[in-house]
Amino acid sequence: HFLTLRSSWCKRKQLAYGHAVVLSDVDPDVTDAVLLSALSQVKVFGKSEIVDRCLDVASKTQLVLIKTSTDLKNQTVPDVVGLPGEAGPWPAHVLTAPAENDEFQSKLMSFLNAEGKTLTDVGGLLQPSPLDVNTALIHAISSLVDKCNTTSVDSQSYRKLRMFSGVKPTPNGEEEYDAWAEQTTHLLDEWQCSDNIKKQRIVESLKGPAADIVRFLRVQQPTATSYDYMQVLETAFGTTESASDLLVKFRHTYQNVGEKLSTYLLRLDKLLHCIFRKGGVALSDMNRLRMEQVVRGALQQDMIALRLRMTHKLREPPSFSELLKEVREEEDMLQSRNDSKNPVMSQSVTPISKSAPEQEVDPEVAKLKKELSVMKAEMLIDVVSSLPGREESEVEFAGKLSPFSFNFGDSPVPKEWKE
Repeated sequence: HFLTLRSSWCKRKQLAYGHAVVLSDVDPDVTDAVLLSALSQVKVFGKSEIVDRCLDVASKTQLVLIKTSTDLKNQTVPDVVGLPGEAGPWPAHVLTAPAENDEFQSKLMSFLNAEGKTLTDVGGLLQPSPLDVNTALIHAISSLVDKCNTTSVDSQSYRKLRMFSGVKPTPNGEEEYDAWAEQTTHLLDEWQCSDNIKKQRIVESLKGPAADIVRFLRVQQPTATSYDYMQVLETAFGTTESASDLLVKFRHTYQNVGEKLSTYLLRLDKLLHCIFRKGGVALSDMNRLRMEQVVRGALQQDMIALRLRMTHKLREPPSFSELLKEVREEEDMLQSRNDSKNPVMSQSVTPISKSAPEQEVDPEVAKLKKELSVMKAEMLIDVVSSLPGREESEVEFAGKLSPFSFNFGDSPVPKEWKE
């Protein structure tokens, strides 16, 4: 028991056996200074250090664990340590590394003593059982019990899949393939049931050409899984584009003018899930690809996209739901801000016109008006001179007229000519 105590003590304190000494029968009132003074008298210990103390219940004294600076494996250690005439002596016990078998045996004997058992009692328990039970039978029974427990859980109500037939155009009450496949893939991952039940639920949601395709697969491949069902439906009704083609299409999907960023995000995510079903992208990379394309494909003048471009490298890419929530909140905030500005801007302000005396005439404007009047008069002279039957004197008389000598009065002459 003492050997086991010392071994576990050294392991607990992470102390090497070759540098460990245990002093026994130490009175509790002996101080560390007295112990260190006594240890300094033993040159073979080198520099000593008190690591721990514990109570020996049998002798009502203490055991002191000492760490030495020298390795004591090949050293001669005195049997007792103390200060002659002052303190001690105390028996010194050098710890040696026990063999694996000895350590196990000491632990076993200590355990048996604590339980009040002997090795004979253990030998009786280790006798082979007379029953020779087939291991395969045990596994079969265990698997059957698990299936029964699973069936009892699956028998409860569950969310049924929507109907899908593959008929074009899509009949009322049915789903298009992309929406149906998205929901089915999601629920297949969530259902905690056997694959047979998953296949049954897929078949329940199919009719028409889609049901025929799955039925043909079951005839040709009776061991087909629910994943095989989804793959054959993807081949028949899904897009014919490969995963790489869809990825290129995803990279060239941009936000339309007038389109909200949230609507653009929904379009991107739908295409990204098509790529995921084709096996073109890992689930762990979807958030990163989505954010990269939003930053690249959004309109340059979109304020929300501008903020995302500035901050997307400062954090981990958010999930689709987190990003959509963030975008929609900012869109609502901008919309409410614009709504609050519109009533103020719609109020018309009637300008106060100045009275005629108060209006100031710009000299440049007056000069332009004068030049325009001269040009109009010259045009009038040219027109008059070109009329047939006019005497030369009349033409000369018209040329002598000043542009400002005409008084049109209420004649139907254009207004510009009167100015």
